[in-house]
Amino acid sequence: MKTMFVLLSHQMTEHQEADARETFGVDRFAVIPSDVWSQIPSEFESVEECLVQIKEYLSQRAKGGDYLLVQGDYGATYNMVQYTKEIGLIPVYATSRRKSYEVVDGEKVTTVREFRHVRFRSY
Repeated sequence: MKTMFVLLSHQMTEHQEADARETFGVDRFAVIPSDVWSQIPSEFESVEECLVQIKEYLSQRAKGGDYLLVQGDYGATYNMVQYTKEIGLIPVYATSRRKSYEVVDGEKVTTVREFRHVRFRSY
């Protein structure tokens, strides 16, 4: 049984889940509970203290060969990628196709950005 631990500031899409199941043989998803991940304080010189609980969560629940889908603050992401490699997890990120267009409604112009999952890549 392979688990994909999820550390994102948004929910995974159904397409991403299906891809993880097909590509990696994942049969379980575990969203890592964190109030900090999507709001890493920019005033902190280091992200280390923000990641302590996340690392503890993984060390208690993950096993070698599990996956971590991680995207977010560059420094925090780099730190988590290094950590997960040290404990035998496989860190991955999602790639997407981006499309943007404008919707004109009278004097109001709204820019819409769509992101469509394409594949996962290993860090």
